[in-house]
Amino acid sequence: MKKVTIKEVAERANVSIATVSRVLNNNYPVSKELKTKVLKAIEELDFQPNGLARCLKKNTTHMIGVVVPDIANPFFMDVGKGLEGVVSKKGYVIILCNTDENVVKEYNSLKTLVEKRVDAIVLSTCNSNNQYINDIVKKGVPLLLVDRRIKGVNTDVIVNDNYGSSYMLTKYLIQNGHKDICIVNGSLSVSTGYERFCGFKAAMEEFGIPIKDEFVLNGNFKAKIAYREIKKLLKSNKRPTAIVAANNLMAEGIMEALQEENLAVPDDISLVCFEKIRNQRLVKPKLTYINQNGFLMGEKAGEIVLEILENKSKDKTRKIKEVILVSDLIVKESVKCLK
Repeated sequence: MKKVTIKEVAERANVSIATVSRVLNNNYPVSKELKTKVLKAIEELDFQPNGLARCLKKNTTHMIGVVVPDIANPFFMDVGKGLEGVVSKKGYVIILCNTDENVVKEYNSLKTLVEKRVDAIVLSTCNSNNQYINDIVKKGVPLLLVDRRIKGVNTDVIVNDNYGSSYMLTKYLIQNGHKDICIVNGSLSVSTGYERFCGFKAAMEEFGIPIKDEFVLNGNFKAKIAYREIKKLLKSNKRPTAIVAANNLMAEGIMEALQEENLAVPDDISLVCFEKIRNQRLVKPKLTYINQNGFLMGEKAGEIVLEILENKSKDKTRKIKEVILVSDLIVKESVKCLK
């Protein structure tokens, strides 16, 4: 089907192309009579304006790119929902990209978003290399880091207190009499993985409990890898009394591995994690977890993005923001007291 042009609309309404353009953009006064004629011609011809071209002319697309490591993770779903709820009120839509903790996919997603000329990018990076992220910032694309920070990038960031939360989670296990504690962590090259391990280590050291090498596992924030690592640990006949999962997806993988080995939580092994798992209400026992409040993080991210865009349009300087959210320990039934 042939696409109707603005020239054809002008001919049908018997007006100039400039008059049609003024009606579409509402940027110059047009008489009521001419406006009625143009709108009637648009309806009769079923004319669809080139929205992208109009946006680019105004130097805005009203699109915000959101790049996350795993869209299946309820935490990042909540971040996206909170963000969208804020920016949509100002007419912005989000483009959501999933990287699967893959640096190449992250690079390609960011490259595509820049090419599409999104107004801003919200990124939860899986990379420790700041070069191509700095390249985006230098091009003038507003970029906000969420959940994960990266050294050497001069941009806004909003994260949880990963160190303090991990310390609190580990201390809770120790206070319940646990000493043989295993941590299934994410990659130490990612800020969340590094900070959560440091918090775990600090709590163990404070109480004089040695960390056993065999109880430090890397699940790369993925359920399948965490499942595999726990299965391997249990096959070696080395059993911890408690496990700290550095995110909710890994907790799910750990639970599956324990069930296959006929080990019950918390009777045989206690289990705690960061963020609630999917279908927490259907799982027994319910896991003790750190509530990261992804929805609040998304809302705060949306507010910062709108602030950046507003200051950009007014060409005003603003200070880079770093927001650290405090998380809560939600105690449920997954920890056995050994005292």
